[in-house]
Amino acid sequence: MVKGLMITHGKLGKELLDVAEKILERKVDVTHIPFDWQGDGSDMLRQIERFIHAHRDCDIVIFTDMFGGSPANIATRFVGPRIEVVSGINLPGLLKFLSWQERAINFKELIKRIEQEAKDGITAMSAYLGEKKHD
Repeated sequence: MVKGLMITHGKLGKELLDVAEKILERKVDVTHIPFDWQGDGSDMLRQIERFIHAHRDCDIVIFTDMFGGSPANIATRFVGPRIEVVSGINLPGLLKFLSWQERAINFKELIKRIEQEAKDGITAMSAYLGEKKHD
């Protein structure tokens, strides 16, 4: 099993998890740590370290909302053979993770699938609808 940790600005990660639970009609196994706007990140760092220690026998995906943002910068410290950070997570990418996290799949392959699904989930609708003319 692969464990998930969501670290985002404000409640964005919690909202993504709540929506995923509504869609999947089940509780999801991802922990959310909101970024502390007032703090220096040390409390968040301790929470991440505790999560990783508690799941040291598992592969771990840390999801962040934006590449280069504070949550991603802090999470990057933990990247290693069994820990990956996926920045810019969106609902399609999260749902892919949730549908594959308990399957026997190579960790790096799972990361590729999550990344591709997240990218494929971004669509300019006019590409499907065609250009509309306004009178």
